Amino acid sequence: MAINVNTVYTTVLSILNKEQRGYITPDEFNKLATQVQLEIFENYFEDYNQLLRIPQTDTEYVNRQRNYNTAISIFKQFGTTTSVPVGLVRSLSITNAGSGYSGATNRATTDVGAGSGLTVDIETVVPGFSVINAGQNYTNGVNLATTTGGGGTGLTVNINSVGVSGNITGITINQPGTGYANGNEILTIVQAGQTGTQCTIKLSSPSIGAIQNITASNGGSGYSVGDVIGVTGPGTLATATVTSVNTSLYFLPPSNTHRIGTVIFKDKEIQRVDRNELLYLNLSPITKPSETFPIYTYEQSTIGTSGDDTGQQHIYVYPESITTASDVTVSYIRKPNNVVWGFTTGTLGQYIYNKSLSTQFELSNIEQTEVILRILAYAGVVIRDPQVVQIASQAIQAEETNSKS
Repeated sequence: MAINVNTVYTTVLSILNKEQRGYITPDEFNKLATQVQLEIFENYFEDYNQLLRIPQTDTEYVNRQRNYNTAISIFKQFGTTTSVPVGLVRSLSITNAGSGYSGATNRATTDVGAGSGLTVDIETVVPGFSVINAGQNYTNGVNLATTTGGGGTGLTVNINSVGVSGNITGITINQPGTGYANGNEILTIVQAGQTGTQCTIKLSSPSIGAIQNITASNGGSGYSVGDVIGVTGPGTLATATVTSVNTSLYFLPPSNTHRIGTVIFKDKEIQRVDRNELLYLNLSPITKPSETFPIYTYEQSTIGTSGDDTGQQHIYVYPESITTASDVTVSYIRKPNNVVWGFTTGTLGQYIYNKSLSTQFELSNIEQTEVILRILAYAGVVIRDPQVVQIASQAIQAEETNSKS
């Protein structure tokens, strides 16, 4: 049975308020509770490691190794990996900005050479403008249309603030549109229900739908540095040059992985090795890895440092003929979910506990005392009461000493 977040929060508040020592808000509590849960969770592994060296009693309820294993069990998971292929595009530079484009995500590209599957996110050049007439009776709004001008279409704006009479005082361009080639077109902002004088703006630079920024949303595979790709669109074709690609196939463990256990290829455990072992194993045809006896290294990300997998551990599987993500699975320990004491606000502005908006502790209820003591220790720092910190810290130390003696 897990620890109830509301029980912990109300207990902490009761202790703090008993002598009018202070108060911690739900947001402060959630941050402290999440940190405390993670600390206790991490200590499981260090304590478990020490206990493995010590003979244990076989009595049913006091076998500490078994109890730690049970406490960790809720975090044990199996999951499939994600493969990151050779030639996955990591960055591009614009070769020809083209025209007729609007900002978009996951836009298709024309493939070149051996590459395929690349899609991109694009941003188009936003023109400068000035307000000619601020208008009246406008309200804040998003993606409002404008009248066409000079052959251009599709420019929309956001109204961020208005004055007392509804005159526009804050405005930004949402979509720059296409075909405003002269850069001096006068446009009127259209808003349903608006009456009276309309707001007009004048462009100070062209807006023809040229691409300003481009990033890979799906990097595809098989591309090489220097490949020139086209970005599909309605106007003059924009092109971009591939400036960096992934050069080594690897697998990413599930995104919530905290500690990895066993890596499995189909129904076979893959042996983990270090780089120097890999070197020696590859020297002999007898020990060289095969799909019958695969091996892997597990290393911090060294490539793609600007990608979504920045800082993740990479699984490099050998032989490199193993490329299918569904064939490579892992057992692992996930990180605990962040603790949340969810609430609604009452008629007097008070916080009212809401279970449906809350995320409970994932620790066993036998840890409730330590959780409360550790939160109190942190709470003493928040409310700047050293006596609370001292008392809670002494209680934590006493409990840890007793549990390990």
